[in-house]
Amino acid sequence: MNENDGIIIDARKWFPEAARRVEILERLRRSWGMVVRMPAIARKSWPAVLGVNELTVEVTDDTTRGMLSNMKGTILRALERLGYKADGDFAVKIVYAKGPEKKAARKKMVRKIIADEARVKQYMEMVGDTLPEDINRPLSNLMAYLDSALLHSRKN
Repeated sequence: MNENDGIIIDARKWFPEAARRVEILERLRRSWGMVVRMPAIARKSWPAVLGVNELTVEVTDDTTRGMLSNMKGTILRALERLGYKADGDFAVKIVYAKGPEKKAARKKMVRKIIADEARVKQYMEMVGDTLPEDINRPLSNLMAYLDSALLHSRKN
Protein backbone atom coordinates (compact mmCIF):
# COMPACT_ATOMS: atom_id res chain seq x y z
CA MET A 1 0.00 0.00 0.00
CA ASN A 2 1.08 3.55 -0.51
CA GLU A 3 -0.13 7.08 0.29
CA ASN A 4 -2.61 6.92 -2.58
CA ASP A 5 -4.32 4.02 -0.88
CA GLY A 6 -4.88 6.02 2.28
CA ILE A 7 -1.86 5.18 4.42
CA ILE A 8 -0.06 8.29 5.55
CA ILE A 9 3.42 7.92 6.98
CA ASP A 10 4.20 10.60 9.55
CA ALA A 11 7.97 10.90 9.94
CA ARG A 12 7.53 13.01 13.08
CA LYS A 13 5.58 10.19 14.71
CA TRP A 14 7.99 7.43 13.69
CA PHE A 15 11.20 9.40 14.22
CA PRO A 16 10.39 12.16 16.73
CA GLU A 17 13.98 12.78 17.85
CA ALA A 18 15.27 13.14 14.28
CA ALA A 19 12.37 15.46 13.42
CA ARG A 20 13.13 17.57 16.50
CA ARG A 21 16.82 17.83 15.48
CA VAL A 22 15.79 18.93 11.98
CA GLU A 23 13.65 21.72 13.45
CA ILE A 24 16.46 22.81 15.78
CA LEU A 25 18.91 22.82 12.86
CA GLU A 26 16.57 25.03 10.82
CA ARG A 27 16.27 27.50 13.70
CA LEU A 28 20.06 27.44 14.15
CA ARG A 29 20.54 28.21 10.45
CA ARG A 30 18.21 31.20 10.70
CA SER A 31 20.02 32.56 13.77
CA TRP A 32 23.56 31.58 12.70
CA GLY A 33 24.70 35.21 12.36
CA MET A 34 23.72 35.94 15.97
CA VAL A 35 25.38 32.73 17.20
CA VAL A 36 28.82 33.36 15.65
CA ARG A 37 28.51 37.15 16.12
CA MET A 38 30.73 37.97 13.16
CA PRO A 39 29.21 38.69 9.75
CA ALA A 40 32.35 37.48 7.96
CA ILE A 41 32.09 34.07 9.64
CA ALA A 42 28.33 33.86 9.12
CA ARG A 43 28.72 34.49 5.38
CA LYS A 44 31.40 31.85 4.97
CA SER A 45 29.95 29.09 7.15
CA TRP A 46 26.63 27.42 7.88
CA PRO A 47 25.40 24.53 10.02
CA ALA A 48 24.78 21.54 7.78
CA VAL A 49 23.95 18.45 9.89
CA LEU A 50 22.85 18.10 13.50
CA GLY A 51 23.47 14.60 14.80
CA VAL A 52 23.07 13.01 18.21
CA ASN A 53 26.22 14.56 19.71
CA GLU A 54 27.66 16.35 16.73
CA LEU A 55 27.09 19.42 14.64
CA THR A 56 28.66 19.53 11.18
CA VAL A 57 29.42 23.04 9.99
CA GLU A 58 30.47 23.71 6.40
CA VAL A 59 33.03 26.45 5.75
CA THR A 60 34.52 27.99 2.64
CA ASP A 61 38.04 28.88 3.80
CA ASP A 62 40.76 28.21 6.37
CA THR A 63 40.32 31.48 8.26
CA THR A 64 36.67 30.75 8.97
CA ARG A 65 37.55 27.19 9.93
CA GLY A 66 40.12 28.43 12.44
CA MET A 67 37.75 30.95 14.00
CA LEU A 68 34.90 28.44 14.31
CA SER A 69 37.14 25.81 15.89
CA ASN A 70 37.31 28.03 19.00
CA MET A 71 33.52 28.51 19.23
CA LYS A 72 32.39 25.05 20.37
CA GLY A 73 31.07 26.35 23.71
CA THR A 74 29.23 29.27 22.12
CA ILE A 75 27.61 26.98 19.56
CA LEU A 76 26.61 24.42 22.20
CA ARG A 77 25.02 27.13 24.39
CA ALA A 78 23.06 28.39 21.36
CA LEU A 79 21.85 24.87 20.64
CA GLU A 80 20.78 24.42 24.27
CA ARG A 81 18.75 27.66 24.05
CA LEU A 82 17.03 26.17 20.99
CA GLY A 83 16.11 23.02 22.94
CA TYR A 84 18.98 20.67 22.02
CA LYS A 85 20.44 18.58 24.82
CA ALA A 86 23.81 16.96 24.23
CA ASP A 87 24.36 13.52 25.73
CA GLY A 88 28.03 13.22 26.60
CA ASP A 89 30.82 14.62 24.49
CA PHE A 90 29.50 17.13 22.00
CA ALA A 91 31.62 17.77 18.89
CA VAL A 92 31.59 20.50 16.28
CA LYS A 93 32.85 18.96 13.07
CA ILE A 94 34.06 21.56 10.57
CA VAL A 95 34.25 20.51 6.93
CA TYR A 96 34.85 22.35 3.70
CA ALA A 97 31.74 23.12 1.71
CA LYS A 98 31.25 21.17 -1.45
CA GLY A 99 30.86 23.88 -4.03
CA PRO A 100 29.75 23.30 -7.57
CA GLU A 101 32.39 21.60 -9.64
CA LYS A 102 34.08 23.95 -11.99
CA LYS A 103 33.71 23.03 -15.60
CA ALA A 104 36.52 23.54 -18.02
CA ALA A 105 35.98 26.92 -19.57
CA ARG A 106 35.21 26.70 -23.24
CA LYS A 107 37.43 28.82 -25.32
CA LYS A 108 35.30 31.27 -27.19
CA MET A 109 36.09 31.50 -30.82
CA VAL A 110 35.64 34.88 -32.36
CA ARG A 111 34.77 34.71 -35.99
CA LYS A 112 34.90 37.74 -38.14
CA ILE A 113 31.88 37.69 -40.39
CA ILE A 114 31.65 40.33 -43.06
CA ALA A 115 28.47 40.96 -44.99
CA ASP A 116 28.99 40.56 -48.74
CA GLU A 117 28.37 43.88 -50.50
CA ALA A 118 26.83 42.13 -53.51
CA ARG A 119 24.34 40.43 -51.17
CA VAL A 120 23.53 43.82 -49.55
CA LYS A 121 22.77 45.33 -52.97
CA GLN A 122 20.63 42.32 -53.84
CA TYR A 123 18.52 42.81 -50.71
CA MET A 124 18.26 46.55 -51.38
CA GLU A 125 16.97 45.87 -54.90
CA MET A 126 14.41 43.36 -53.59
CA VAL A 127 12.84 46.05 -51.41
CA GLY A 128 12.91 48.65 -54.18
CA ASP A 129 11.56 52.10 -53.40
CA THR A 130 9.29 51.04 -50.54
CA LEU A 131 11.88 52.09 -47.93
CA PRO A 132 14.08 55.17 -47.83
CA GLU A 133 17.79 54.51 -48.45
CA ASP A 134 18.84 55.36 -44.87
CA ILE A 135 16.62 52.50 -43.60
CA ASN A 136 17.00 50.11 -46.55
CA ARG A 137 20.83 49.94 -46.42
CA PRO A 138 21.15 49.00 -42.70
CA LEU A 139 18.36 46.45 -42.94
CA SER A 140 19.84 44.91 -46.08
CA ASN A 141 23.27 44.89 -44.45
CA LEU A 142 21.80 43.08 -41.43
CA MET A 143 20.12 40.49 -43.65
CA ALA A 144 23.36 39.87 -45.54
CA TYR A 145 25.28 39.59 -42.27
CA LEU A 146 22.79 37.08 -40.86
CA ASP A 147 22.97 35.04 -44.07
CA SER A 148 26.77 34.94 -43.81
CA ALA A 149 26.66 34.04 -40.12
CA LEU A 150 24.17 31.24 -40.74
CA LEU A 151 26.23 29.88 -43.62
CA HIS A 152 29.38 30.10 -41.52
CA SER A 153 27.78 28.26 -38.57
CA ARG A 154 26.60 25.43 -40.81
CA LYS A 155 30.17 24.87 -42.02
CA ASN A 156 31.36 24.35 -38.45
